[in-house]
Amino acid sequence: MRRGLIASLGGVLLCGCMVGPDYRLPEIKTPSKYAGARDHHNIAPPDAWWQVFEDPILNRLIKEGAAFNLDVKQTAQRILMARAERQRTIAAGLPSVGAKADASQRRNDFITGSGGANNPASGGYFGNSLIDIIQAGFDVQWEIDPAGGLFRRIEAAQASVEAEQNNRRAIQVSLQGEVARLYIDLRANQQQMAITRANLAAQEDTLRLTHERSHAGLDSEQEVTQQRAQVETTRSQWPAYEIAARQDVHALAVLLGRSPETMLYLLETDPPVPSAPTNVIADLPSELLRRRPDVMQAERQLAAATADVGAASAELYPKINLTAFLGMQNTKLSDFTPVGKSWALAGGLNTPIFNWGRIQANIDRSNADQEQAFLAYQQSILTAFKEVEDALVAYQQEQVRRAALKQSVDANALAVKFSEERYLRGLTAFLNVLESQRALYLAQSNLVASNARVSTSLVALYKALGGGWQAVEPKKRPEPDWMPG
Repeated sequence: MRRGLIASLGGVLLCGCMVGPDYRLPEIKTPSKYAGARDHHNIAPPDAWWQVFEDPILNRLIKEGAAFNLDVKQTAQRILMARAERQRTIAAGLPSVGAKADASQRRNDFITGSGGANNPASGGYFGNSLIDIIQAGFDVQWEIDPAGGLFRRIEAAQASVEAEQNNRRAIQVSLQGEVARLYIDLRANQQQMAITRANLAAQEDTLRLTHERSHAGLDSEQEVTQQRAQVETTRSQWPAYEIAARQDVHALAVLLGRSPETMLYLLETDPPVPSAPTNVIADLPSELLRRRPDVMQAERQLAAATADVGAASAELYPKINLTAFLGMQNTKLSDFTPVGKSWALAGGLNTPIFNWGRIQANIDRSNADQEQAFLAYQQSILTAFKEVEDALVAYQQEQVRRAALKQSVDANALAVKFSEERYLRGLTAFLNVLESQRALYLAQSNLVASNARVSTSLVALYKALGGGWQAVEPKKRPEPDWMPG
């Protein structure tokens, strides 16, 4: 009969009769295509998207970042903590078995005689007795929650594990994007230094020429002073780019879990800014919700919050407590040899009656938390679409700007050549040479910055599309099948 009762209670648990709302994935309407997309192709971004830049140093840096970044390592520990919490929640709903041993001694005072124990004057006598009891065995306790609060808590714990896994993926995506952005910025600053160096050399040549013409009486000291000012102004740009380049290296070192001095080797080489392909096809917006790990994390947090509502609601219903003891006993403290068997079986029913609104307040809090998680999920989707659209328009329009800047550099280079030739022939003022040199340096600097923006816009696009974490995600271990079928 007892076995039948326990089996029937287990059947109630396993039938899936759980209070609270059952989680359903919210239906989110997505646009048919991105506003900034040039076509309707459905091509997912490559997993290892950074390889489109064909830069072996960048490939190595991103690989090292995935292995040694401290934020990624912290998320791995948070996943372990979430898994441990899930296991603790599962274990809390299973019967607990423990060893139990106790020893006690009891003294009984009693009266006996012809008058009975209630009449000491009838000729009886007083006596006493010491009773020893020694018990040792196994103690079993089990709390059964027919309302399904246990499974709601396990459901929430499982969703929390998955949320932490997606959080790690989101950090991986952010890490890859930041490493690529810093590397591109580093190479851009080095290119700016190279342009500054080239322009400085050309302007110093012009300064020597004006000195010679001044000594020959062909120019005044004013032209020499103006050109010297131009040289020093250009020279002053160098420290700013040097500072920015070194700070990029220092930031990269932190992302790779290293000290800054170990990454200074990056300054020893001077490769060009990693170039981006001229066209990228973004996949459909509906795929974004399945690729962006931060969106998936928000969705899992919503699932956990929904399960918490059911767990809080289950506190309104009764719980069944079963206890059992099975062991051996003796009646002498001096003898540890068991002489008899001892067992006990008990059951109880606990139900809330009056708790000053504590349970209802907890339910209200859980409902508010669920609504907040739903709003956060919606916000993550809107943010994802915004970031994709921003990256698309920046990537496309910056290419237009870069093409114009290329034309500007070519035109300004010719202007410098012509102005210098006309100046040497005495056909134009020296001010035209100064203006042409300034315009050329500015155009070249803007072109380098535009090249970097095209590449960083592509990085931002791949990051917004949620690509990259698949290439570094460790192999997934099988999760325990804890939910009822």
